This record gives sequence, C-alpha cells and structure tokens, in this order.
Amino acid sequence: MGNGPVVGVLSPFAGGAYYGTILAGISAAAAAAGSRTVAVQTLDAAADMAVNGGTPTFTAPVAWDRIDGFVVLADAITDAYLDRLRAAGKPVVLLGHNASRCDLPAVIADNGPGIRATVEHLIGHGHRRIAFTGFTAVSDVAERHRAYTETLLAHGIDPDPALFRPAVDNLESGVAWATPAALRDLAATAIVAATDRNAIGLLRALATSGLACPGDVALTGFDDVEVAAYLTPGLASVRQPLEVMAAKAVDLLLQGIAGVPVAAGDRRIPTVFVARGSCGCSEAALRLPAAVADAGPDRLTERLATLLPPGATRTAEHLAVLAKAADAVVDVAAAAIAGRTPDHSGATAALLALFALQARPEGLRIVARAVQEFTQQIPAADVATARRLDGEVQELILAVVRVRQVANFGDRWRLRSTISAHYDLSMALLYHRRADPRDLSWLAVTPASAGSLGLWAGADRLQVPAGWRRLPGPAIAAGETSVPAFPPAELIEAAGPGETVFVVPAKVNASDRGLLAVVGVVESQVEDGRELVNQCAALLTVGLDLREQEKRLRRAALSDTLTGLPNRAALVETLERAVRATDRRFAVLFLDLDGFKQVNDRHGHAAGDELLVYVAERIRRSLRVGDMAARFGGDEFVVFLAEIDSPDRLRRIAERLRASIMAPYTVAGAVVRVGVSIGCMPCGDSASADEILSAADAAMYREKIGR
Repeated sequence: MGNGPVVGVLSPFAGGAYYGTILAGISAAAAAAGSRTVAVQTLDAAADMAVNGGTPTFTAPVAWDRIDGFVVLADAITDAYLDRLRAAGKPVVLLGHNASRCDLPAVIADNGPGIRATVEHLIGHGHRRIAFTGFTAVSDVAERHRAYTETLLAHGIDPDPALFRPAVDNLESGVAWATPAALRDLAATAIVAATDRNAIGLLRALATSGLACPGDVALTGFDDVEVAAYLTPGLASVRQPLEVMAAKAVDLLLQGIAGVPVAAGDRRIPTVFVARGSCGCSEAALRLPAAVADAGPDRLTERLATLLPPGATRTAEHLAVLAKAADAVVDVAAAAIAGRTPDHSGATAALLALFALQARPEGLRIVARAVQEFTQQIPAADVATARRLDGEVQELILAVVRVRQVANFGDRWRLRSTISAHYDLSMALLYHRRADPRDLSWLAVTPASAGSLGLWAGADRLQVPAGWRRLPGPAIAAGETSVPAFPPAELIEAAGPGETVFVVPAKVNASDRGLLAVVGVVESQVEDGRELVNQCAALLTVGLDLREQEKRLRRAALSDTLTGLPNRAALVETLERAVRATDRRFAVLFLDLDGFKQVNDRHGHAAGDELLVYVAERIRRSLRVGDMAARFGGDEFVVFLAEIDSPDRLRRIAERLRASIMAPYTVAGAVVRVGVSIGCMPCGDSASADEILSAADAAMYREKIGR
C-alpha cells in the first residue's frame, strides 16, 4: 500500500449491499491513488437497520488525527458534526446525498433520468394509473417522487393524490400500508417503489392479496440490488452506478486534501432503468434491444456495450475493455473459420473483464446472445466450417459460464466460511468464559488481518490493550490514547492491498465499551448492518458485559450483603487453598459475640444489624495485609490469619481483636457494648477446611464456657 493521504469514510454501517458496495468502491479508488481507507461506522453495533437523518448520538471525533479528509455517506452524521469537521480543517465530500448543504461538494445519483425512464416505460406498456410509494423524508426519495410527478405531467397525466402512498422507511417493512384491502382500493395498474426493498415488500403483499405481478399490478424499484434479478418475476429497477460515484468522491476529496480548490455543489451521476419481468416485459423482449448497426463487429460491439456503465460515466478505460472483448470474439470466430485453434482463455478473460464492470445478473445472457447473434450471421464455406464455428462459439460461451460457476462457488464457500466464523466468534466471546475478550486473539477465527481495541477511560480517552496481528509486523502497542488518535498508526499501516480499516463502536443499547478497529475486506454480500466486523463489535460488547456480570454475581455469591465481608463460601475457598499449600503456617480465629441478643431485644433488629456492620468494620481494620475476615453467620465471624509463626503471636492478635470489638458503640442513639469469645486454631495437621473450622468452633465454645 502507498503512503498517500488517509481517506476517511463516515457511514452508518461498515458493509452491506448498499453501504458495502460504496465502501468497496471508495477503498479501491483510494488504493489506486496510493491511499489507505479508514471507515468509521456511526451507528452502534447491532443497531436497527432503518436509518434516517444521521446519528445524533455519534459525536466522537474518531480518528481525526489519523484521517486527512472525509467522504460522508447518507444518514451517517448530523449537520452539527459536519460543521465540526469543517471547523477542524478537514476536507469533506458528501456521497449519496447533499444534506441540503450548498456549501459542500457532493456526489449524488441523478434520480431524474432513471425515474423518468421508469415512468415512460410503464406508460409505454399502456399504464395510466401509476402509483408511487416511498419514504419522502429522505432527500433522494423526495427527488424521485418529484421526477415521477413531472414525468406524468409531461405525458398529459394528472397525478392523482390517492396514488401516492407514503412509506415509513426504505425497507420491506416500510410499505405496511399495502394490505389486501388497500391494494384493491388503490386501483393502480402499476406502482413505482422508491427503493428495491420497498418493492420487495410490495411483491410479498401482492402475493398475499392474491394479485399477480405484472398481470394485475406492474411494479418497479430503485437501486437494482443483487437479488432483484433473481426474484420471480425479476424486479425491474433503476441502477445507481455506486462504484462510479465512489471513485468520483475520492477524486474530489484527494484534490481537496492536496489544496486544489474544489467547488461546492452537486456532481450528478446518471441512473439507468433496467427492465425485467415485473414491469411487464416478457423474456423475449428482454433478450436484446433493437440494434442500430446492421451486422458484423460493429453490431457485436453495440450489443456488448449494454454491459458498460451508463454513457455519461463511461471512461476511456471502459471503452478499451469493450473493444478488447469484441476483438477477442471476432478473433475466435476468425480462427474457427480458418481451421485454427482459437484462444478461448484470452477471449474468456476479455469477456469476463467486460462483465465485471457492472456484474449485472443478466450479463452472462447478454454475452451469450450477443456472441451467438454475431457468429450466426457469418457465412461459412461448407457444413464442416459451420459446425466448427458453432462448436468453438459454444466452447467460448461454456468457458465463460464455467469461470462464473467457479466464482459463484467461491461466493457460496465464502458464505459457508462466514457462517462458520459467526459460530466460532460466538463461542469465543460468549461461551469460553475464561478467555478475556480484551485479548483480541479471538479475531483469528475471522478473516481479519489485524485489530485494536479502545476501551473508555474517560470522556475522550481510551485505554488500548495490546493489538493483534495475523502476520508478523510492527507491534500494535498498548497504552492510553485520545479518541482522535485511535486507531493506532501501526494498525492503519497494517492494511494491505484490498483491505480497509474499520472502526465500529463497541456499543449495544446502553452498554458502551469503546471502539473496535479491525483491518479486513469490505463485505457487500450481506444485509446492511450484518457484516462480520459489526458482529465482532456487538459480540465483544456482550462478552465484556457477561464477564462483568459474572464478576458481580461471584462477588455477590461470596460476600455478605449486610457487612460487605466475605461470606462462609468465600472463607471455605480460602481455607481449602491454604490447606493444599505446602507451607501451612496459617491460623483461624472463630469469633462469637457475647451480649448481641440483648442489643437486638432492647433496641430492635435494625440496631442489631447496625451493630454487626460496626463490628465487621473494626475487625477489618484490625487485620494485616494478607489476612481475611468473614461473616460466618448470625453474630459469628471467622478470621483467617495468613502467616502465624508462634502461639504467642496468635494470642496477641486475638487480644487486639477482643479489645477493639469490646469498645463501646453508639447504636440507635444509645451506647452499647458487646463481648466476644474467640477460639484460636493453628493449622496443625488438620486435613480439611471443615476440620479446621470445627476445631476453631470448639475452641471458641470452650472459652465461652470457661468464663
């Protein structure tokens, strides 16, 4: 990795289908420029996935000393936090939103083109009653609604207010309005959903209501999430070029960091409508669009160009990838016609490089149909040549499919590995109770390559235990640091090619432990907020809570609730350890108060309890370092003396305790006195704690009777 400026990202989540795709794009663009990326999650670990309007509780200046400038994603922080960043002199670029800030550069999706194309497509299918649903409190969704309304008006359709149904969030649950009765009363023939997840919720609601899509109601979404193409029917959607947006944001930020003036205002990246079955298009209609070129390589190039990013975002590099793919197909066909062995591996790599520019689920079908269409119009001299051409083309298509199958298997394997890592992580942090979660060696069960933990040591201070690395390298040292200086520089420098530094609050509900920093790879094939680094922070927090609760429970189990002294169980544990020791020079004093019952009877039980507390405190003050006093029960106490070298020393300690206990007390407004009988028991040859206690008890009764 290079030593360029460190690019910071403020994001509600550190991964997921939407945020993860953007983070991966930012990290890739930063790495290409020689920079590392630090992604700071602004929501608590295991937070609710519905995010709107920023995170008011996130106020900490995390990593400000380590980061040179910030890309700020939608719903990550409040305007007040933005103002603090700017006051600190940090360049800022907004991505995916503009936060109504005309004073900052922003890279946003141009919602207009995609929504206009969506509505016009539905109108082309004959729809006039087209509804809209979305959470318009979000600026992006409000913009989509405006584009929907404007497009209807442009086509002579007056928007019906009854056809606007607000969603309560951008998730599947946001369309709670879509009950069977509401869907029938809506009387819409098509619905434009502001997000794919809203649309997926509607697909379920339509099925529950007995309405067919697209037969009864056509449906479109927005975002073109990966699952959209695999639904039944396939969900028509609008694609945001998230990787292009991410690269643009990084470019603007690095310019700002370098001191190049970056004008405020929006940089809009066009969106593109993707037709699928839910909008009413049949599979036949989706095969290939009408071509402009008649035939030959130009037509092949035109067909393959549908795999490129939208026209306004295409670069010279994109066009070079397209040209290489088209040329490779032409070369395979020419070799087959000439009877030579084609370069299938080179052609396969070229086609897959083109496919990877957007990785559309339909991409393989587009490649296969474009190649078949191209080769079918090539004249063959004879039947043998035609068969050879057909066979080589099939081999090329199968080679592309095989490589994709290997990639798909890799995805499934990663899913299995992720599930296994989640299980191992839960066992390490929640089950293995003797392990200290602050020792980050448990990160070894995850794909992470390094980690550091900052535990709160004050309002803006963190106590950092020694960090963890998978591979040898500079130590991530322990110590105390400030929030702006976390994570340690050694952790950031540990990020290798393709890796990002994630910082996630170790906070679940009211339990706030600090910050967890992990070096790893962005996860974009999980739900937002369900990425492994988030789970690490959540389970770490719960694990620390459990250890603390166990300590409290153990203290409670081994303590006397009235006096605060250790109880009988704790005393027995101490005695058993002493009995097992080779150097047995301890002794036990068994104390029983004389006259305690009279205090209880005369002044009440509350006064008796108060007296026991005073007695316990006097015993505690009379002990040496290493000794232990316990309340044995009622008005009985036992003192464990760790080092007794003579009977005379034991006698002197007993008399000192007696004098202290027999001094007067003020209880319930009255002066009272109690005596004490003390049984002394050197360890001797007693074989067990019970024998020692029994002997000490007997010695105490002998003294009491002898008085």
